Amino acid sequence: MTQKSQLEEVAKSFIRKDLPDSALELVGEIPTEALATYKEDALKHIATEVELPGFRKGHVPTDLALKKVGEVAVLEEAVEMYMQGLYPALLDIQKIDPVGRPDIRITKLAPGNPIGITVHVTLYPTVDLPKDWQKLAGKIEIEAVPDVLDAEVDEALNKIRAARATQPDTTVDPTLPATPTEPALPALDDAFAQSLGQFTDLADLKVKLKENMKQEKEQKAKEARRGKIIEALLDKTNVAVPAIFVDSELEKIMGQMKEDVQRFGLSFDDYLKRMQKTEAQVKDEFREQARKRAKLQLALNKLAEDEKIEADKEKVDEEMKHALEHFPDARPELVRIHIETVLRNEKTLQLLEGAEPQTPKA
Repeated sequence: MTQKSQLEEVAKSFIRKDLPDSALELVGEIPTEALATYKEDALKHIATEVELPGFRKGHVPTDLALKKVGEVAVLEEAVEMYMQGLYPALLDIQKIDPVGRPDIRITKLAPGNPIGITVHVTLYPTVDLPKDWQKLAGKIEIEAVPDVLDAEVDEALNKIRAARATQPDTTVDPTLPATPTEPALPALDDAFAQSLGQFTDLADLKVKLKENMKQEKEQKAKEARRGKIIEALLDKTNVAVPAIFVDSELEKIMGQMKEDVQRFGLSFDDYLKRMQKTEAQVKDEFREQARKRAKLQLALNKLAEDEKIEADKEKVDEEMKHALEHFPDARPELVRIHIETVLRNEKTLQLLEGAEPQTPKA
């Protein structure tokens, strides 16, 4: 029997058990005789790594290496080598398309006896989108955006003036009582308007500021509608989100949080002390958010696959160039995957939003 056929026979003997959240378990045994040649190779490998007085590393005799580490250590190494061939055979025989790395555990290990093995793998889940996904957006109206009031413009201008305020001269006569001083606000005139950019005068600044504030309100209304469409999609999408996907999103959330904390001049440990929380507690607080993000990504992946949506190659290349200019040490293949995902997600969300919305409320 060839090595390949022997591996296939062992793979066929493993029992498959489906688990929640798109996971499964494979349980079986490796026959003792199947490990004979692997034990020889394992001992040779261990002999190259072990260190003994009087011998240069890599030149320790195998018999002395065996005495040093023991038979069980050699057996464990042999099992690890054997699994490099058995795992692919398991995937082929069991018709498994896994996501991420497997969790392979030795459950029974004794010289001269079959080796007990349990393999946990995560499968890419089946995503059941709502049959009426094309109609979701049509059921969600855009809130009418009110006009920007002159008082709002005035308030915005005052904030800009406050940001550009100058500190008064604090040189005073020490013989006089101290008096409180306030920063001097710049005059609200044409010169001030022109100092802010390409504005002809104060009236022009107010008009354009009002237009920008209106656009911001409209953008927020669009974002609010998109959020409602996403919630409707998630509510009607049926998928068992694997833990590996949730953990991945959770790490992204935590990574962004750590960056935000550092921008404020704090270490993450100091932040946790101020919040009187552990990192594990913070992760627990964001786990549900991570699950929703993972579920949304799975739904968008399925929709993009069904509708043959792809990121524009030229746009991807353009974004890649900018990204690598700012992060030259980043791995290009990972940057490309990220950019392709972001751009494909946007096109997919635009497809979701494509249905005509209901008439806005007055």
